[in-house]
Amino acid sequence: MLLVLYLILIAAVGLGIYAALVRRSPNRAFVPMLGPGVVLLALAGIGILRLLPIDAAQNTTRVLIALALLWIGWLGLMALVVQMVQNRLPGSYPWPVLTGAVATLAPIAGFLIARTMT
Repeated sequence: MLLVLYLILIAAVGLGIYAALVRRSPNRAFVPMLGPGVVLLALAGIGILRLLPIDAAQNTTRVLIALALLWIGWLGLMALVVQMVQNRLPGSYPWPVLTGAVATLAPIAGFLIARTMT
């Protein structure tokens, strides 16, 4: 039960971060800044998971930090894609934003699917 509450909290925080990153009118100065941020977060998360020795049974902090970096990078990637689509197709306003909001829930859905399979 506690896991479900954590996932609901994480989903709400993720949607809040996504909503803060996606704006009604795309800002041309914001989009180029978001791209390198996403790449750096992804590299940091993968680097922590792959390069540092991890014993998940004893020290879960490193794993949680790496997963948080990858998750925030995923939210930034979804916001970046939505901003780029809105720059190219300004008349398609609500659909890219709604599709991106649903896509931010993909890591949580993947976790739930993996949890039910084991």
